[in-house]
Parts: sequence; C-alpha cells; structure tokens
Amino acid sequence: MGVECRARKKRFFCPYCEEEIAEASFPYCQVCKVTIFYCPKCREPVPREKKVCPHCGAEIKAEES
Repeated sequence: MGVECRARKKRFFCPYCEEEIAEASFPYCQVCKVTIFYCPKCREPVPREKKVCPHCGAEIKAEES
C-alpha cells in the first residue's frame, strides 16, 4: 500500500454565505458577488461591518479613499 503525502491547502469561506471561495488570492465570493476583506493580522475573512476581527481580536481599520 502506497501512502500519498499531500500538503493540506487552507480553504477559505465567505463570511456572509459560508460558500467556499474558489481562489483565496482573488477574494471575491461568486455567490454573494462581494469582495471579501481579510484581517491584517490572522488573514481570516472578516465581514465589512466588523471593527474587531472575530478570529483574533485585531482592530480592523477602515480603508480610506
């Protein structure tokens, strides 16, 4: 019996609809049609209205235009 050794790829999910995001480097949910924002500290997806990351507690600063 051969044992395959594969690196486990981290899966990313939309924080709005929980659908899997096909490509994490392009943070766009095809179901919701929204761009996903990530925590600058832990890189987990964060809903836009959050001011604190629900995963690590880091402060989320709004983007300035």
